[in-house]
Amino acid sequence: MARVLVTGAAGFIGSHLCEALSRSGHEVVGLDYFLSDLYSSEQKRENWQKVVTSSPSAKLIELDLRQNLEGKHFLNFDYIFHLAAMPGLALSWTNFGLYADCNVLGTNNLLRALDYNSLKKFLYISTSSVYGEVVSGNENSPLKPVSPYGVTKLAGENLVVAYSKSHHFEYSILRLFSVYGPRQRSDMAFNIFIRNIANGLPIDIYGDGTKSRANTYVADVVDGLLKAMSSSKDEQVFNICGSEVFSVLDVIGNIEKILGKKANLKFKSERLGDQKKTLSVGSKASLELGFNPKTSLIDGLILQCQWQGI
Repeated sequence: MARVLVTGAAGFIGSHLCEALSRSGHEVVGLDYFLSDLYSSEQKRENWQKVVTSSPSAKLIELDLRQNLEGKHFLNFDYIFHLAAMPGLALSWTNFGLYADCNVLGTNNLLRALDYNSLKKFLYISTSSVYGEVVSGNENSPLKPVSPYGVTKLAGENLVVAYSKSHHFEYSILRLFSVYGPRQRSDMAFNIFIRNIANGLPIDIYGDGTKSRANTYVADVVDGLLKAMSSSKDEQVFNICGSEVFSVLDVIGNIEKILGKKANLKFKSERLGDQKKTLSVGSKASLELGFNPKTSLIDGLILQCQWQGI
């Protein structure tokens, strides 16, 4: 089996990926710095503890990718999943330096430090935000991010391509769409919707609630990442997204049914950089990777409600 490095290993998706890799028999090394700028480092440490509990052989490197890196940390890896990044739209408008440092400088530092002799594939985890306000086409659609977050993630993609051309390694770029499920960050919409409906607190809706997303359950995302790792496809971009599309109000309606409680909605003006619509555009991943998301929105929401203790 392979030796695999996962950056951002204590995050929402990274921790699930580490567990899945360990279950498949791979040697897993996680890397994280436990930044608390967006949500608590305690939540990330709880995530990593779950990884260790289920996969005792998993190792952790606590390291800040924004600093000059020593190559000794990155020797003899067969595969690298690069998830470490500052996520989220709102904070990227007010603290662009943080996003530029984490998402661009951090990616560049990692690529500079790698041992390319053993590397079979570098898998860069990107976002549908690189497409812009509306995502309705395939991976060849124009790239027009409308938030600083999207701009920095697209810059990371371009760095991977540039380093691949100069160092001759294989890569895949995987653009994720609105991921949800257990361990979802506390600042993300579904987590907030569930928490506030359960506790009778108001929910801020930006716009009229008709924005729609191809939401993707976290276990399905991880399945897509593993399929990309084992695929022989090189220098490819894949959309990893769910097959169902729901509006914000549809999602809230489903949570109301699950919890048996009504939401208290407060409508506000649009937020800068929000995507208006993302359709299910994962046909390439389906055809070439065999990726077919299995979890319906209602089933995924039930599992997230259970994880949130509600």
